[in-house]
Amino acid sequence: MNGKLCALALCLALCLSALPSRAGAAFTDIPDETTQLAAAALQGLGVASGTSETAFSPDSTLTRAQMCALAVNAMGLSSQVSSGGRKTLFSDVSPSAWYNGYVNVAYSQGLVNGYGNGTFGPGDPVTYGQVATILLRMLGYTSAEVGSLWPLDYTDFCDRLGLSEGLSLSAGGAVTRGEAAVLLYRAMLETVNSTGQPYYQSLEGVASTAQAILLDASASHSGGSGLLMAYLTDGSGISYYTQLRQQSDTLEGRLGVLLFDGAGRAAGFHPRRGEHRHGTIGSATASTLTASDGSSWRISAGAVVLSGGEAYDYASSGYLQLNSRPGTRVRLFSDDSGAVRYLYLAGGASSSAQAAVAQSSSASALAQALGLSGRSYAITKNGAAASSGDLAQYDTAYYDAATSTMRVSDYKVTGYLSSASPNTAAAETVTVAGAQLAVLESAWDTLGDFRVGDQVTLLLTDDGKVAGACAPSEVRADMVGILAENGQSVTLCDSGVTLTAAEVDYEEDMLGSLVRVSSSGPSSLRCNPPSGGSGYAVDLTRETLGARSLAPACRIYEWAGSGFVYDLEGNQGSASVSFSSLGWLDEIPAGQVSYYRTNSAGQVDLILLNSVTGGCYDYGALTRYTGSNGISAGSFNGQPVYNNAAALTNSAGTSQKYYYNLSCQDRYVGIALGQSAAGGLRVAAVQTLSSASAGSDSFSLRDGDWYADIGQQTFRVSGQVQIHLTQADLWLEGAQGLESVLAGGYTLTAYFDRPASEGGQIRLITAG
Repeated sequence: MNGKLCALALCLALCLSALPSRAGAAFTDIPDETTQLAAAALQGLGVASGTSETAFSPDSTLTRAQMCALAVNAMGLSSQVSSGGRKTLFSDVSPSAWYNGYVNVAYSQGLVNGYGNGTFGPGDPVTYGQVATILLRMLGYTSAEVGSLWPLDYTDFCDRLGLSEGLSLSAGGAVTRGEAAVLLYRAMLETVNSTGQPYYQSLEGVASTAQAILLDASASHSGGSGLLMAYLTDGSGISYYTQLRQQSDTLEGRLGVLLFDGAGRAAGFHPRRGEHRHGTIGSATASTLTASDGSSWRISAGAVVLSGGEAYDYASSGYLQLNSRPGTRVRLFSDDSGAVRYLYLAGGASSSAQAAVAQSSSASALAQALGLSGRSYAITKNGAAASSGDLAQYDTAYYDAATSTMRVSDYKVTGYLSSASPNTAAAETVTVAGAQLAVLESAWDTLGDFRVGDQVTLLLTDDGKVAGACAPSEVRADMVGILAENGQSVTLCDSGVTLTAAEVDYEEDMLGSLVRVSSSGPSSLRCNPPSGGSGYAVDLTRETLGARSLAPACRIYEWAGSGFVYDLEGNQGSASVSFSSLGWLDEIPAGQVSYYRTNSAGQVDLILLNSVTGGCYDYGALTRYTGSNGISAGSFNGQPVYNNAAALTNSAGTSQKYYYNLSCQDRYVGIALGQSAAGGLRVAAVQTLSSASAGSDSFSLRDGDWYADIGQQTFRVSGQVQIHLTQADLWLEGAQGLESVLAGGYTLTAYFDRPASEGGQIRLITAG
């Protein structure tokens, strides 16, 4: 089978009537996933191309002459074609026909026969029986292994190998281009009879192989571009390779065999069959992944999450990647025991990805612009599951072939265009409001209308790439973000884009908090606090705020009415994208909604809550400092001046002195922090705690969490509960500390922040 790879490339150029297609481009006229993969794999091996740049014409049929070319070249017999064309064996095969030599060689090798009346029928459709015979002989089988009843023994043998699974084929029926691609793709995964070697390993030029998940078909790394990025499952992790031919982005997120030539270049990628399943993320913990329908998946030890071109250990940080994207489709690969070993989340749009900007709220119009008409696809918006009703004008979209998803975004940035490299008409990157952003080729037409120094609104994909541009008079971004504690930048809440400027105008107490930001000049940003309370309650059952629906991936923050912002789990500067941690509530009163923002679809896409969970407080023992024990404020009329201060002591130690001007005199409290106009941290708010005696038998462990029965209420014990051993003046934290004091026979006092029915938790315990 010498020369097989070149032969296959030539024969499919003939038998599939192919024209060159754009490197890495997915075929847009193939509706089913199986044929998409087969065509992409053969294209990446240099075996097949499309009938145009983006079309494969899967429903067109093959002829008997084309099948002869396929058979002869696939068997490595192309060197015999020239001499074989010197004679005529069939009356309807002209000596001058391009296929004459192929037909003669195929016949002399016993691969095909004529009709018995001296004719061959070169233009007749090839049948499944004939294709089955060719494939089995490519794999080294003879009638001794297959059987003597033709064509049924041959088609039955192919069926038993699974080559025709899911295809509607009959022994005498014609085979289409798409069906031929699927049959050949599957045959190449089979073992060659008597050799024990997969067919793909016998291809000319293939020196080695590796099991891998293809992550990016056109990656950039260490100054190189157009590289293949793959995660090798042998423990090598993520690697980058120069490509002999650029692979199709359809193969991204697939587990399969990566083929290398003798120079170490990626020569092709052959995805495995039936190695994955899809799920929709509901929630994730360090040990469990739960689907949106409530079902769960068993996660194997050492499971890896592949997201955004990075590999994360599932148990330590990978589950956080999943938990931040509820409603998103994830591809799951299982090990031999059935437990999930690899979890793949699509990375984003490649620089050459075809992206579209919505001219209306029509999902079908976006799909048509992306060439998805007639396909089955899911929709996400801003990384979360969405429907066509969530779309609006100026949304951007691109098709993620790896998960069959149309990925939509309404992220925008408005500011002054300070640079474009190399220029706006063919930019690879642009800088607006101090943020340098990658540019998709599809944005060049609209971006080319602007010049450096102009104000512009950039329309971004869900992974922060520029998909289009328009004038701020047409649409302007409503930019809300978190002002960095150093006051030099603002990170937008939705897209995560960080805006910077030489001059940032803000008030000191905005540092670390939520601000509305605008580009007030080519080198300046202006920050203002978001406008006042909403006046509307959040209905968690209906997922509405007042009469407005919540947007997919609505960002939810919490604060203590001032100071820093947190997610609902108490992580500073982060946002939650669901209310799942508020299981005790059906409604959040209007008085606890400090601010909300709506998107262009009229949905609420950002909410700031006022002290709903108690998670934005640090808990411990508060020590107050007055007079000269406070914080020096310089002098006045020659006399030293001091500000009142306080410090918090807990398992982390004793904090620095914070500015403190509140009236609470309790010892055990929670404090929320913010920035002071004097330049230091201040106690922005105090959470007072109620207390009650508790015995060791009041505490119990349920489903991995600790609870305590206090009076008629059952409280959850905070996972970060602070425990003060008063006699030793020693602080412990969390479940391990609780277990220690429960075993020590101490007299316990439990401190909780609110009634259990309102989500109150035990935040602090004293043991004496």
